[in-house]
Amino acid sequence: MSVGAGWIATMIATALAAVLRLVGLNRVDALMFDETYYVKDAYSLWHLGYEGTWADDGDSLFAAGDFSGLGTKGSYVVHPQTGKWLIALGMKLFGWDNPVGWRFSAAVAGIIGVLLLCRIAWNLFRSPTIVLVAGIFLATDGIDLVLSRTGLLDVFLSTFVVAAVLAVIKDQQHSHPILVRKLKVWEETAGPDGPTGLGPHAGSRWWLLVAGILLGLACSVKWSGIYAIAVLGLFVALREWTTRRRHGHPHPLLGALALDIPVAFLAMVPTAIVVYIASWWSWMIHPAAWAHGRTATAGGPSSGPLAVLSDLWNYHLEMWAFHNGLSTPHSYQSYPIGWLLQLRPTSFYYEKVDGSCGGGQCVQNVVALGNPLMWWMAIPALVLAIWAMVRWRNWRIGIVVCGYLAMYVPWFAYPHRTIFTFYTVAFVPYVALVLAWAVGIGLDQARLRVDPDRGYGSRDFEEDDHRWIGAHDADRRIFAVLSVVCIVCVLATSAYFYTVWTGVRIPYQEWLDRMWLQSWI
Repeated sequence: MSVGAGWIATMIATALAAVLRLVGLNRVDALMFDETYYVKDAYSLWHLGYEGTWADDGDSLFAAGDFSGLGTKGSYVVHPQTGKWLIALGMKLFGWDNPVGWRFSAAVAGIIGVLLLCRIAWNLFRSPTIVLVAGIFLATDGIDLVLSRTGLLDVFLSTFVVAAVLAVIKDQQHSHPILVRKLKVWEETAGPDGPTGLGPHAGSRWWLLVAGILLGLACSVKWSGIYAIAVLGLFVALREWTTRRRHGHPHPLLGALALDIPVAFLAMVPTAIVVYIASWWSWMIHPAAWAHGRTATAGGPSSGPLAVLSDLWNYHLEMWAFHNGLSTPHSYQSYPIGWLLQLRPTSFYYEKVDGSCGGGQCVQNVVALGNPLMWWMAIPALVLAIWAMVRWRNWRIGIVVCGYLAMYVPWFAYPHRTIFTFYTVAFVPYVALVLAWAVGIGLDQARLRVDPDRGYGSRDFEEDDHRWIGAHDADRRIFAVLSVVCIVCVLATSAYFYTVWTGVRIPYQEWLDRMWLQSWI
């Protein structure tokens, strides 16, 4: 397949994402849900350099352009600053009291996220069909759409992690063939006793350095980016070890631990740490920010870099205690076990207006609910992906599964916390891609088994590849039709739920018709 076809598919999906995310951003002209924190914190960061305290119940005044409720006393916040700085950029462009400004940066992040997912799909599967389907699935999903149209932090986390995944894939495209080639030469030139020593390594890993920067930025939005560092690092380490073992290395694990893994670690982890610490620059240079002076109070140095870093460390201990102890009941809280089924979505905004729908009651609702058909059908697709990854060592779909492992599975460790379904925006790109991959198998665009030594730029269509759709043309046609029906149903469902994702006013009965489950209300 030509590179041009992949880019055409990417641009179509990205253009659709842009229209859906930018049109009607000001439809809700009030601060929605946690915008009350992050939008006001963004304003404070831009004007004070740190998060100041706000007067209680000042949202309506803020929306009207009255910012007098901001005080200069530092406010205790529990998330880093990068996401709020990005929100502030949009507000600077379009106005501090303009809903478009509050949400513009999030919309741009969501658009970029769709583009990046399309490039991941192309680099993994080299199928314009899978690229287009994955991009459109993400572009039209309710979770990603709502979070891309709201001034919250989570879509920035999602986009930075997706970018880091793409960087790791690019690293594998570059480094894996080099390592395989060197291992073959090493084996061919070995003496009669076979290869000895630790063998060659893949050389510099600049794409992993890029991944480290992106992961540091992800962590500087929300701490859950740490899990992406761990999972992607383990993916790289596993690939180095298995590649050496497959090519007859006498000590594959030792060789990977001595030659490959340290390089990958140094490229990713220290880089992410430095970027994360640097993201606190504004807090560091403003003594009025929360938690400054704790070191001096405890008898430590009262000024200088060590005092600032010590204050920052103590602040992080406070945040850690908060995140681990947060258990305040909330009417929309949910638990990870139900997230894949979208059992309890989060309502960001709800208003009833009498007489605005032909004399009847009208509802304006923004609910962070994923496209139910896409999410439900993605569950068996995920099972298929895990089976292909484990049974057939399918590393391409394996890195997609890593998205679930990094951004979903860790939440099971916090059953006591007050958490919400909208956190799934961090891994909805992989939900869209795993379903697109399964659809691609039905359309003869992907395989369950792939050659582990062939590059990321190959679809691995070999005669002995295992096919889900069998050998008969009739079977192929049946699965192709089912795949097309899946795509059409997902898109039709997105169109049906569009109004409750974007705050379009509709009659109350039409809104109620869209609440398929009692738990959605």
